[in-house]
Amino acid sequence: MVKIEEGTKLDFSDVLIKPKRSTIKSRSEVDLNRTFTTLHSKRVWYGVPIMVANMDTTGTFQMFLEGQKHNIITCIHKHYNEIDWIKFVNDNSNALYFKELSNKNEINFDYLCISSGISDFDFNKTKTILNKIPQIYMIMLDVANGYTEHFIECVKKFRKEFPNKVIIAGNVVTAEMTEQLLLAGADIIKVGIGPGCLESSSKILMANGTYKNISDIKEGEYVINKNGDSKKVLNVINNGMKYVNKLTTNNWHEDTFITDNHSLLIGDLSTSSEKSISSSGIAKLLDKNTRTGETKYKWKLLDDIDENKQFLLMPKQYNWKLEENFKIDLGNYIDYIKGRFCATYIETTNEKKTVFNRFLESTYDLGYIFGMFLGNETHHLIINKNTNSEAGQTSWNLNKNRPDIIEKLYNSILNILNYKCSVVDKDNSKKIVCYNKCLTKLFLEFGKKTDKHLPEKYYCKNIDYIQGLYDGLIDSNGTKEKYANNTVFKFDNTSKSNIELFYWCCLNLNISFSSSNRGKNIGNLKGVNKDNLNECFSIKTHTTNRFTKDFAYSYVKQNSKTRELVETYDLEIDCETHSFIANNTIVHNSVCTTRKQTGVGFPQLSAVMECADAAHGIGGHIISDGGCTVPGDFSKAFGAGADFIMAGGYFAGHTESGGDLVEENGKQFFLFYGMSSDTAMNKHAGGVANYRSSEGKTVKIAYKGDVKNTLLDLLGGIRSTLTYVGAKTLKELSKRTTFIRVNNQLNNIYK
Repeated sequence: MVKIEEGTKLDFSDVLIKPKRSTIKSRSEVDLNRTFTTLHSKRVWYGVPIMVANMDTTGTFQMFLEGQKHNIITCIHKHYNEIDWIKFVNDNSNALYFKELSNKNEINFDYLCISSGISDFDFNKTKTILNKIPQIYMIMLDVANGYTEHFIECVKKFRKEFPNKVIIAGNVVTAEMTEQLLLAGADIIKVGIGPGCLESSSKILMANGTYKNISDIKEGEYVINKNGDSKKVLNVINNGMKYVNKLTTNNWHEDTFITDNHSLLIGDLSTSSEKSISSSGIAKLLDKNTRTGETKYKWKLLDDIDENKQFLLMPKQYNWKLEENFKIDLGNYIDYIKGRFCATYIETTNEKKTVFNRFLESTYDLGYIFGMFLGNETHHLIINKNTNSEAGQTSWNLNKNRPDIIEKLYNSILNILNYKCSVVDKDNSKKIVCYNKCLTKLFLEFGKKTDKHLPEKYYCKNIDYIQGLYDGLIDSNGTKEKYANNTVFKFDNTSKSNIELFYWCCLNLNISFSSSNRGKNIGNLKGVNKDNLNECFSIKTHTTNRFTKDFAYSYVKQNSKTRELVETYDLEIDCETHSFIANNTIVHNSVCTTRKQTGVGFPQLSAVMECADAAHGIGGHIISDGGCTVPGDFSKAFGAGADFIMAGGYFAGHTESGGDLVEENGKQFFLFYGMSSDTAMNKHAGGVANYRSSEGKTVKIAYKGDVKNTLLDLLGGIRSTLTYVGAKTLKELSKRTTFIRVNNQLNNIYK
């Protein structure tokens, strides 16, 4: 019996295996093979109970041919079709349908598992392949969420159709569901619903008002949670390569790529009729509890969200980790000046004497100038090396038909600088020019073109300043449209940072909005190469109320599965709500260890212990699926009671993984695409470097060489574990394992 402290929920990184007295002299004395008799099919299996996961980048026929040499199972990914399977059979056997196996046959079906989804199409496809190749006797039913009634019925359906096959079902993490799936007809249960996670470029709303790629966030930084409060990031977790859904919403300018088992906070009107929604409105209904007194705000797995009656959410109020105001000293923006600095102003004594305010404060006028600069400006800084003198100017080209904007910008500059700009008449516009090298240098910090952004130090809580930013962005590159008694404001820009700044202004000013990607638009221009254009993004404010008491709601426009394998991340937040905001949607901090989110983020080691105990009690078996990053993790999973261990990312990037091998800067990588079938690979041969899948994603994994070397290292590590605890066979390991809790496993002093 595995020993561990009571009342704890632990992951592999939380423990080490305590060594014990051992009589084993060498790793060669250890036997890693095990024999199992399955619960329903009564099949007897013998081998090393390690399984290569059915990912596109690992579950290949080539991986199987190497894996069977080491007595391990390869779960073939489900994107191979009937023709692929038959070709593989013909290439590796003398008997087409394996009715009589010859001595020359290279396939051992004890180490081959076919994968299937749970749709009718998947069922019929699997049935067709098994009719052609009846020697395949292991079937894996693979879903992210094994807790649905539909999945249980699917297990029963497969058991009825294939009474003599070994059926593997998952994923779950609780003892109750392990028992239920075994009783429904499964022989082996996959344990380990990993935490939901987001693609590396997903933008997280930070506590300072900016948006930051989740992969770039550091421990100790602060993010905004579901209540709009600032909370500390405790950990940034790289969850490796995972398949994701494409989520398109109406309040973010790009698609969100997120695993289907990630929880999102939603407003649920699934119990409300269309008539009630139409008459009362979404916001009012969301704040009204159900007839049984339950709130309509709840966490929901992405895979289970109803696009028609369930709505994504953002906080209504925000407590930013920002100062109320800031002050800029223009004296910091000049290296050489003929003149003097005074307490409140700067006076030059050049040929043209000028006097202007030294300090700029976060007022409406400054916000308006910043907004106008970000949306419409040119600036020049000239340095004469011979005389060590500088000259700078910032200018705005404005529409002659908008004298109100021209006057407003002119006065705003006058108010903050106490300095009069020049106004130059042009053919179809008026140009406001500010000949001030300090202001020009200040604006150099804002970037150019698509890199334009408001520097972090110029964010603050002053609502007047924020209103100025908002108005400046609209007046520089936006439009106003009248609808009955309402005005809709629209802002277009090619800078994602400017779009994100506009979001931040709206969040502070309680303005709800919709956004979209307009793509590359040539318009009426002729002779323009579309490839040279930048994408344009658009935000439009709402005329209808999208606010409830505590939230602003938005729509799901599309939620579709992809075959995208992307690098994913999640955050651990120091917050009782376990939440943060990604791409303007409240999401769950999936790595939390609470049981409130059934099946989401349950620590793998504890899940294996509980599910193994339940399965073994009724004669079933379990697979520990996921979480193993080093050989020691495999040993811990076996020690915790796992019968089999499945790993995906651990086996990715090898010669047998498939994909195209490329070289960059002297290093080799495999490239994988959303559709990594043989057909797709052949189609794009020769042009892979510039290839982008339909979702615009390309996955790059460092090349690790032949998987044989990785397997030998892995099996050697597990053998060493057995020698440390005195177990001669793998079966004995769980009986001789005692876990001890640790705060740190490794000494990283020389890392």
